[in-house]
Amino acid sequence: MSNAPHPHHIPSLSTLLFQLKSLRQQDATLHPIDPLLRQLDQSCQHFDHNLHLLSLEFNQVSTALSALAAMLEQSKLDTLECEQVYCLLEPFAHRLQQTTVQMQELA
Repeated sequence: MSNAPHPHHIPSLSTLLFQLKSLRQQDATLHPIDPLLRQLDQSCQHFDHNLHLLSLEFNQVSTALSALAAMLEQSKLDTLECEQVYCLLEPFAHRLQQTTVQMQELA
């Protein structure tokens, strides 16, 4: 059995907000925070929406770069310039794809 540390799970903003709302409902004396909870709820919705839009944008850029890298790979051109462009684009496309997947997991 491995003694490696387990990554700490960080709850989403929506989960934290849900927990705060639940705590608020259990204690009526906390009513002064209601306006702040509503603002926080709106901010979370805005954040989630923007994160979704960013994810879509990254996905489009990643797809375009992957297609360009594939075209360069298949072009059979023996020019150094083509190889240089491919060598620059392929790792970038791979990293962007990984970032897109991570952002989609956050959304």
